[in-house]
Amino acid sequence: MKNKSKLKKIREKNHGAADAPKEWFYMQQKEITVREIADALQEEADLELEIWEAAGVLEVVIPEERSMDFEWTRAEFRDEYSKNWLTEQGVKTMFFVTIDAEHYTHAKHIMQTITGKIGGFFCGDTEDFQPVIK
Repeated sequence: MKNKSKLKKIREKNHGAADAPKEWFYMQQKEITVREIADALQEEADLELEIWEAAGVLEVVIPEERSMDFEWTRAEFRDEYSKNWLTEQGVKTMFFVTIDAEHYTHAKHIMQTITGKIGGFFCGDTEDFQPVIK
């Protein structure tokens, strides 16, 4: 019986993590750099930040030695639907973001911290850009 309750707790803890995309976009309606993202996270005590400003790359190391990576990319897509969606959202700056889906809850907290401090939004790298975190 103990093993069943332990398994249930593990499933509850990981619920939703399997459904979370591993690849995201961080989109911003103004021009920003990885330095501004890093500055927004400076007060988070449990994070290590490694930044390569010239390359437009930021690595956020979260507890348990997992990372969340930001990489600047052009705010453009090839297909018409995606191009129109970017225009509608007024996106000027875009970063490709990868997370460890097992630690989605922690990554979501980081995403919410960033959007709360400097704006913009995160969206899944999916056909319909879902889920969205603002």
